[in-house]
This record gives sequence, structure tokens and C-alpha cells, in this order.
Amino acid sequence: MGVNQKDARQKIASSMKKLAKENNSRFWKDIAERLEKSKDRIVEVNVGKISKYAEAGETVIVPGIVLGSGNIDESISVAALYFSETAKRKIIEAGGKTLSLEELMKENAKGSNIKIMG
Repeated sequence: MGVNQKDARQKIASSMKKLAKENNSRFWKDIAERLEKSKDRIVEVNVGKISKYAEAGETVIVPGIVLGSGNIDESISVAALYFSETAKRKIIEAGGKTLSLEELMKENAKGSNIKIMG
């Protein structure tokens, strides 16, 4: 899914708000509100920044786009709206994994122990 697909972003945000209500989670409500912003205000985070602020074994969510600039050496799970091919490759080569926002919602319905970047 591309960042320009407003309907898809709105659908994910709606699912997040529902999940937030079901689990009394402010985390998912916050992420949903970030996704509802115009495409011009969607965040972009490089893998180098993720590497700088996250530690091995952590889970990070980017309510926007992950780009491939910089290096990442730690095994970090990263969930985002969209990944560039370079970012995806670098995260996987470092032993981490890339997740869609929907996948992370299924894995962690309460939104606990997730670091927000962006």
C-alpha cells in the first residue's frame, strides 16, 4: 500500500480506533490519529534513525514511511505504513523483520512495549 492511498489509510485508522476501544489502548488511538493526517504530513523515518534510537529486540512503529538511508545493525522489528525496498532489505539483512501495521495490530492488540518513531 502506498502512502497516497487515503482510503486505505482511513480504513487502517478506523480498525485501529476500534482496537483501541476494545482494549482500552491510547496507543492505537494515537497512531490512528497520525495516519489520518494529510499525505503531506505523513512521517518519513530512515533506517539509520531507527538504529540510533532502538535497541536489538525492540519493536518500533512508524506511522508513515521507512526509507533506506543509513545503516542498521540491530535485530529490530519494524512496523510501518510503507517500506522502501532498500529499507526492507536492510532491516531483514540485520536480522530484524518488517511488519505491516495490520500485522502488528494482530500481534499486539494492547500496543504495549512498542516504540513510536516519527
